[in-house]
Amino acid sequence: MRDVFRISALAAGVLACALVSDTGAAQTVLEIVPIGPRQSSLDPSDPDGASGGRVNGLAIAPTGNAVMYAASEWGGLFKSTDTGRSWQHLPGHTPVATWDVEVDPANVNRVYATSFYDGRVTSRAGINVSTDAGATWTKPVTAMPPAGFCADPARRVEPSAFGIAIDPAAPQNVYVGTNCGLALSHDSGATWSFVDPSSADPADDVWDVVVHHGGIIDLCGDDGHARSTDGGVTWTTATGTSPLPSGLCSIAVSPDEAHVLFAVVGLSIFESDDGGASWPVQYANPSPQGRIPFVETNQRSGPQFDLWFGDTSLHRGTCTTPTSPVPGGSGRCQPSASWAGGFTRSAGGHDDTSGILFDRQVAQDACPLVYSSDGGVYFNTVSASPACHTPVWEQPNATPQALWQWDMAGVARPGLLDEEIYFGNQDNGTFGTTDAGQSSPSWNNEECCDGFDMVAEPGRVLSTVCCFGGGRATRLFISSPGLTGATEINTYPVGNLRSFQQLDSIVNFAANSYALITSSGVFVTTNIGANPIIWTQIGAGTTPPGACGIQASRSGGTTTLFVKSGGCDGDSGGSLWRHAGTSAGGTWQQVTRPGSGSFGVYAVDPGNPARIVVSDLAGPTPQMVMTTDGGATWTQLAQLDTLMTGGGVFRYRTTRGPTRFTGIGSYPQPTLVAFDPTNTSTLVAAGADSGVFLSRDGGTSWQLLTDPVNPGVSGTPHIPGLVTRISSTGPTACGSTSARRAAAPGASPCQHLSQYWWQRIALPRPSP
Repeated sequence: MRDVFRISALAAGVLACALVSDTGAAQTVLEIVPIGPRQSSLDPSDPDGASGGRVNGLAIAPTGNAVMYAASEWGGLFKSTDTGRSWQHLPGHTPVATWDVEVDPANVNRVYATSFYDGRVTSRAGINVSTDAGATWTKPVTAMPPAGFCADPARRVEPSAFGIAIDPAAPQNVYVGTNCGLALSHDSGATWSFVDPSSADPADDVWDVVVHHGGIIDLCGDDGHARSTDGGVTWTTATGTSPLPSGLCSIAVSPDEAHVLFAVVGLSIFESDDGGASWPVQYANPSPQGRIPFVETNQRSGPQFDLWFGDTSLHRGTCTTPTSPVPGGSGRCQPSASWAGGFTRSAGGHDDTSGILFDRQVAQDACPLVYSSDGGVYFNTVSASPACHTPVWEQPNATPQALWQWDMAGVARPGLLDEEIYFGNQDNGTFGTTDAGQSSPSWNNEECCDGFDMVAEPGRVLSTVCCFGGGRATRLFISSPGLTGATEINTYPVGNLRSFQQLDSIVNFAANSYALITSSGVFVTTNIGANPIIWTQIGAGTTPPGACGIQASRSGGTTTLFVKSGGCDGDSGGSLWRHAGTSAGGTWQQVTRPGSGSFGVYAVDPGNPARIVVSDLAGPTPQMVMTTDGGATWTQLAQLDTLMTGGGVFRYRTTRGPTRFTGIGSYPQPTLVAFDPTNTSTLVAAGADSGVFLSRDGGTSWQLLTDPVNPGVSGTPHIPGLVTRISSTGPTACGSTSARRAAAPGASPCQHLSQYWWQRIALPRPSP
């Protein structure tokens, strides 16, 4: 799950669950407490500031409207028992990249969920079923396609699943779109079989499915539209000149006519009035270029129904069923220019929509209750029809907490209660607090939208935010502690700031001194507070192409800067370069490894530029390696490699795992490695799926800090996608919690570590 957590070491015996111990190191005992922002402080002034993160699918239980479920993009499943006012994570569902969730209309305890591949050799992803209202989940043995059935073998062993449909007239019949055709169950999810609706090629992606009017199945995906009227035995598709395009899609049916279908593929909205034989009617997208558009229908009184469409914003079209409906004819809905909406930012909700739920207790004129978007889930404050169909949204009291973080920073303050933590998120903005040690920190959501780099030193926070119009899309701001009072810098170096990448573009290397990467090179300033700021380009003639991922090490009064060239998310290889000094002269020199040199994530000892840890991605299997002489010799960190795969539970490199947004591709496990700047014998590392790891002896030995295998059994959560505050130590070094909090600054032996999925780590530190 993708929340902000505080992990505090307790004395031995205080916590019943002890984690794995490494040889020769003290055993670590942890308490893990969620402390992340439950709401956005920008709401209601700017609803695009949010704290929920992307939620893809929604579901509502059939009895009452209180129980709801949400499937988040990066945080797993969430549940609400108060009509969407507060949301709690469901830790029993271990795949974290989820897509859809539905509740059996005949059994409130039976819930279905779909997810993207989870990195496991024996995958738990794809189709999961719960029989206890989401507390525990199983993947049926038969929820795996037969050998040779899929478009390529990797789709079978690295599964993903998407839209879910339950037959309302026969709820034992369940249909799920997968990356290998359509999965069918006729016994409420106990057993499954697979069909390929298209005989033209092997089974591939079926993105969405709907079952209606006595068991008719309609679906869409990589082969366009297909329909079955016999339970999936035979299939038909368009044969004319206007078929439904192929690709990522959403599909819905008229509540009155089985032959009237609606679909969105890409940015285009289509209607078929002949059961999918042709799709000649199109509606202009009223708010294009969003994330994953969707369509949904809602029965109104008389011959009318609503077509709800969501892309960047949410829109409602009025549609009419003819008195004597027949297949064919013209479109049922008004042109999109007359659709009501958009119902997002101007109506109190976050843009980039993804789903909507209606009141299950009425047959027609059902009010929209909640909708989901990149900002999480929002509830409708208008509760009676007809006014509720023009919704006014409000953020929940506790959002689903599924943020996708881009970067973190931290500053150590006296004691353990008042530490500063800052992080930037995809489309939810930037957050900061000056009391991260509290059980419920006070988070300030300073800017909305896409927050990238975060860099902090005592008295100052720097952040980059996107996406502005009128030239410079990504801009750099300076804020006071707690992320308040943001002002844009007065002078930029040449070029545009980098964005939408996981590795850092800016680093603080001394008091008031920063190095910044733009599209034109690497620039430094020794006085970020000057007016104007003076930027100096370093190593201009030898700057590595596409420089990214900057880090700094300071030794003997000299700062050495490091950058990568390529692989700016750390999940693909690139070359590593260093530049000694911060003056205009000098040259960039490559850090190599004999026979290799394709590096992913990396960390440099902040006090020793010759000491570097990297993930080497050049060979068929990634390796974690370290050098203490600047790259002349390297040592494999074999124990860390073993932890990265969970001892063989996880693939070290996937073929068809989730990458970013709805991307599917290869990624390696190593997503994080960093030194503690106050004690460089302490390192932290993480795998995308396999957990978080700690070394206290300079990388010689490592131990697991989180449990990615059985988190619901051990009580220790799996947190590959969390912003995490960790106070980690041995059983006797820190003593009681109260004693640690009373320790003088600099006197506490506890290590303060914070990390999040991909490559981000914030290590609160004193002034340079």
